[in-house]
Amino acid sequence: MNQEVSSHTPPRAKGKGKAATYRWIALLVLLAATIGGVLLYWRHAALYPSTDNAYIGANVVRVASQVSGPVVHVYVRNGDKVASGDPLFDIDSTLYDAALRNARAQFDAAASAAGTAADALKGAATKLEENRVALVEALAKYRGAKEAQQEGEAPSAAITDALKAWHDAVRAFEEAQAEFDTEQETKLTVTTPTVQLRAASAALDKATHERVRTHVTAPASGWVSNVNLRPGSVVPAGTPALAIIEDGNWWVDANFKETDLGRVKAGQKATISLDMYPGLTLDGVVESISAGSGASFSVLPPENATGNWVKVTQRFPVRIKITSTSPPDKPLRLGASATVRIDTTEPAQSTQ
Repeated sequence: MNQEVSSHTPPRAKGKGKAATYRWIALLVLLAATIGGVLLYWRHAALYPSTDNAYIGANVVRVASQVSGPVVHVYVRNGDKVASGDPLFDIDSTLYDAALRNARAQFDAAASAAGTAADALKGAATKLEENRVALVEALAKYRGAKEAQQEGEAPSAAITDALKAWHDAVRAFEEAQAEFDTEQETKLTVTTPTVQLRAASAALDKATHERVRTHVTAPASGWVSNVNLRPGSVVPAGTPALAIIEDGNWWVDANFKETDLGRVKAGQKATISLDMYPGLTLDGVVESISAGSGASFSVLPPENATGNWVKVTQRFPVRIKITSTSPPDKPLRLGASATVRIDTTEPAQSTQ
């Protein structure tokens, strides 16, 4: 007796087949999404290269005295904000006062011997000395106001007024100095007295300059750093005594991999994130790209001419100029770590 074979697939077998199909579809979708994500990430990384090997930079001025001698007054501490021309410290002026008196005596003698030919130069020298004395008096008032201030207090009105008087005195002295220099260039009939007068005026100019340089002032505006001065310590001429971090231009030195620099050009926009201020983003622009890798300028550059050579991706310094302003409660600090991302999709702008 023949038994008929059924052509219907059991329900369980159908369910397994559909589940396998769905799993394959899900796997293919996941694979496609993964490949698409990798391609998008690769494309985004190529268009917006970034690095966290970046640090905040600024101009640092090493302040050194032009004359040697022991320190008698120090007006600043680490972290103080100063403006260009503000007093920093004073050097003992005893020897320079003696040299100035000697130079003035020699000048007065030469001017007397030269007669009326020395009238203009003598008048300019007198004005120069008067303004130098006014400079010393203005600094003494500032020193008194500074000493009267309690530690931790905000600058008083007396300090502000004394500082303004000091700057006014500096400008007046510089004008007198320029006038004296102009008179020294005036042509005189060459005689023994006029030759001696020129030599005496040059010596007076030098002695006055050295006496004034016993008052060391800030060459730029910024924050005082690395102050190790104390009254009584001897400062050699030309040896840096402290540093000033300028408050003008700030930038980021970002070290990008060489494989990320194909599209980077000067003038492109960048965004900067600081590790010390989470959530703060600053704007920047690519200022320059180094012509040499960081390793090229190291004290001991790598030696690749050996048998044990391993290829390592090099990094090139890219300078990013910061174009936005940080909030007052989040000041920029030299050497702070940062993350930089460059937008290479827009045309480069001028960095001037």
